[in-house]
Amino acid sequence: MEIAVAPGVNICQIFSGGSLGASHEPARSRANVSIRPVASSTKYSSCARGPVRMSWRSPRSQVVTMKVLFSNLSTTESENFPSSLLDKVKMRLGFKEKVETPVTKEEVDEKVREDNEMNQEIGGKLEREVARTRSATLEREKEDDEIASLERDEVHPEVVWGQQEKDKKAEEEKKPVLTSPGFSFSAAGLLFPYHLGVCQCLMENGHLTDTTPLAGSSAGALVCAVVAGGVSMSDAMLATKELSKDCRENGTAFRLGSVLRVFLENFLPEDAHLRVSGRIRVAVTQVFRSPKGLLVDKFDSKEDLINALHTSCFIPGYLAPRPVTLFRNTICVDGGLTLFMPPTAAEKTVKVCPFSAAAYGIKGIEISPDWNPKETRATNRQLLSWALEPADDDVLDQLYEVGYEDASVYVNRLSSLTK
Repeated sequence: MEIAVAPGVNICQIFSGGSLGASHEPARSRANVSIRPVASSTKYSSCARGPVRMSWRSPRSQVVTMKVLFSNLSTTESENFPSSLLDKVKMRLGFKEKVETPVTKEEVDEKVREDNEMNQEIGGKLEREVARTRSATLEREKEDDEIASLERDEVHPEVVWGQQEKDKKAEEEKKPVLTSPGFSFSAAGLLFPYHLGVCQCLMENGHLTDTTPLAGSSAGALVCAVVAGGVSMSDAMLATKELSKDCRENGTAFRLGSVLRVFLENFLPEDAHLRVSGRIRVAVTQVFRSPKGLLVDKFDSKEDLINALHTSCFIPGYLAPRPVTLFRNTICVDGGLTLFMPPTAAEKTVKVCPFSAAAYGIKGIEISPDWNPKETRATNRQLLSWALEPADDDVLDQLYEVGYEDASVYVNRLSSLTK
């Protein structure tokens, strides 16, 4: 224990009420303490229970250092040492005990590892965001160069859509094996079961095969990924009901995007991106610099595919509490805003929509309620309500059946034309 003492402090009085002369000679005390000068000579007192050494550096330092050596005290003597005297010294002299704990290499390595993990968890996110922002800026500056083609929709010439270079190449590689016609599925929100019913009927009648090109926006993009990914319609219906149940119990707005992403991660096969690349077109809306529809055809990974589907469904301020999302370093929103029913890679595209197209002035739709009018059908207003808030399971089953029936009308119409 080391104690710094200012000159003039009566050390003996602190311990026992005695005094220390100017010559620093050893003095007896009730504490039986002996003092040993270290600088010049050494004297010991026969009354010491445990030797106490006093040393000083020089008159200039004006500091006297006392060091109490307890090494020769027995356990009993250590326990009986008057702690009140030590407390008094600490109080009078501002004593601070210095405890030195040896540090092992393993402890240092462990600390370094913890620090690295902390940096990755806290600082890493910031670094990635900075890099992403910088990359996004560069990508937007090169945006026009990346678009391989810009085309106008045949039915709606005011709609301009484009494809990036890698999407165009993926489509060209698979085009020799793709057949015609292709099927385009409209944005539909949570009316996903309607599209599933349509697909089931088309597959049963041989109009939808492994070589049929597909395209879609929002819910239509989801059904494209499900069909091309090799998922059965019955399994897709079960997943739809689970997602709808979650939204009914916990809410839809601002959280549907997160729920949808989790379901896609668990539902789609691991090689889904390989199965769908070059065959399906997922529509997204690019916001800057000039708003236009983009068709995504090539997917680098399952995560890239899910990001495209999530972006295609991103209704501003609905899927998440933000107005836009970022896809491939481009600010985007729901694909249905610019490409409600995007064209496929086939020479002819059959468009599918769960709403009454005539009521909205939409042309060129071959599978919709307009081709199969019934008094018992839900109105567009009711359908829009179900598109934003999940309906009960019995309504979802009805939507599936209605989609199947509307597709049957299309199949029968084709059969009558070929006779």
